[in-house]
Amino acid sequence: MAANVLDIKKYSPRSSDIFFFDNNVWMYIFCPLGNYNKAKQSIYSSLLQNITSAKGTIFINSLILSEFTNRYLRMDFEQWKKQNNYYNFGFKKDYIGTEQYRDTVKEIKRIINIILSFCEKSSDNFNAVNLDEVLKHFSDIDFNDSYYLELANIDNLKIVTDDNDFVNYKGHNVAVITSLE
Repeated sequence: MAANVLDIKKYSPRSSDIFFFDNNVWMYIFCPLGNYNKAKQSIYSSLLQNITSAKGTIFINSLILSEFTNRYLRMDFEQWKKQNNYYNFGFKKDYIGTEQYRDTVKEIKRIINIILSFCEKSSDNFNAVNLDEVLKHFSDIDFNDSYYLELANIDNLKIVTDDNDFVNYKGHNVAVITSLE
C-alpha cells in the first residue's frame, strides 16, 4: 500500500467527501499562538472554506479536541513562562489556576464551539478499530496518527494534515490532503 497524497492547492472538495482534520490543521486555523506560518494558515483556512461551500462533511472526535486543548494550553504555558521569566515553573503546579490559564481556557472553549460548528461529532469506533493494525503502524508513526489511519479506513475519510508522517509512511492507502510545501 502507498499513501494517496493529494496536493491541497489542486484539490476541489465535493459534497460527497468526508474529511478528518488532524490537530495540526486546527492549530493552524484557530491557534493564534502558532502564528508562525501565515501561508499555511491561509491554505488550510481556504480548504475549510471550500469544504463548507461544497457542503462536504468534516468529522471530529474527542481525541482531536483533546489534542487541540492540550497543545494550545502547553503553548500558552511556554509563552507565559518566557514572558514572565518563570523558567522553573511547572504546568500543573504553577500555571493551572492562574488568571492566564483561566483566560486561555475561556478562549479554547470559544474556539471549540466554532470548530464544532463546522464538524459532525464522530465516535472513535474503538470497538471496530483493528488494534493490530494500529500497533503495526505505531512502529513507524505516532499512536494517534496510527489510530486516525484506522478510523479513516473504517469511515472512508480523507485526512487533512500538515504532518509528514501521513505522507512519508507508506503502510496505508488513505487519501491524505496536505500542503506539499
